[in-house]
Amino acid sequence: TMNPSTRKIVRVTIEDAEEADRLFEILMGSDVSSRREFIERHALKVRELDV
Repeated sequence: TMNPSTRKIVRVTIEDAEEADRLFEILMGSDVSSRREFIERHALKVRELDV
């Protein structure tokens, strides 16, 4: 658990919830072809990758 004396709680708001949901579905969903297409389309834009 997080130590209450040192943790920081920050309220997060999502300006475009529909777009966020769409991206989560592509990246975390079960449709492999959509995920692969997204990765191939954006692969050259990645500067850092934490695998």
